[in-house]
Amino acid sequence: MITIAVANQKGGEGKTTTSLNLAMGLARRNLKTLLIDMDPQANSTGIFLNPETVEKDLAHLFQNSANIKDIITPAYNEHLWIAPSSMRLAEMETVSVNSVEAPYILRDSLAGLKDFDFVIIDCPPSLSIFTVNSLVAANFVLIPLQAEKFSMDGIMGLQQTISSIKKRINPDLEILGALITQLKPQTLLTKTILPVLTKYFRIFEHTISDGVAIGESHLAKKSVFDYNRSSRQSQEYEGFIEEVLNELKK
Repeated sequence: MITIAVANQKGGEGKTTTSLNLAMGLARRNLKTLLIDMDPQANSTGIFLNPETVEKDLAHLFQNSANIKDIITPAYNEHLWIAPSSMRLAEMETVSVNSVEAPYILRDSLAGLKDFDFVIIDCPPSLSIFTVNSLVAANFVLIPLQAEKFSMDGIMGLQQTISSIKKRINPDLEILGALITQLKPQTLLTKTILPVLTKYFRIFEHTISDGVAIGESHLAKKSVFDYNRSSRQSQEYEGFIEEVLNELKK
């Protein structure tokens, strides 16, 4: 089972979009995939379920009143399942952070799951206990980011967190790479910043261009593949997923 945390403490970088389409893309390839929505905003959950009416979600896992098997539910097809979130999860942060076991809650719960090929974790836009849990549980970190100055400003903090967790808790954690999202390829800013980003992370060859198909797919509660398979963004995410699978084979 390969576990990938999709993380960046800055909001608006494409974490949820990438998590959703990566998970759906893997499921479309008949790979049994679990999407874990670790963000209390529950945007990933909202594509498949109503977060307000979900009986059990990750808040119950963090308050030790349910295990992961009680929470997960079928989402997209027989190959995609989701561990849903809700605003209740935010209430668990101050409770969980005081526990010695807090960083290990998700990792320990996943130890009981054996029949998934992939676990994709949609992390919140912060370096909270939920992001820490995700990095402790993961084999790899995938970092969506834009080719913009403010995106670069937060890279050092994320790097330090990953390095600290790798050194102290999860020595097997590796950075899979950075995916450039909402790309405007012809701008001077993009041409200036992209070479700088390569000094920090491996940058995937496939990038996701700026366009309306992504936002429209969210409104339709579909993957970009199901919403508009011929769109540029759909083809870019398809290429990106193939690149991820090839990288994991190395």
